[in-house]
Amino acid sequence: MDHNDFDTQLQKSIQTLLQKNQLEPSSPAFGIAHQVVRQGFRSLSWKQRFVYLEQMEPLLRRHGLCVGREWDR
Repeated sequence: MDHNDFDTQLQKSIQTLLQKNQLEPSSPAFGIAHQVVRQGFRSLSWKQRFVYLEQMEPLLRRHGLCVGREWDR
């Protein structure tokens, strides 16, 4: 999977979470989700990636959505 596929799949998954109102607007994950949708995962800082791994990835998995790293499954 190249970086473009990774971002495309992840962006679609995060858009689904946002449409289902699964992220609190006041949470850091909400802003990070919007950044990933607009600019891709690679635009995240290391701190933001930590939030993604700790908060967003488990939520994506719970909803059966792609987390962008299919080889982990």
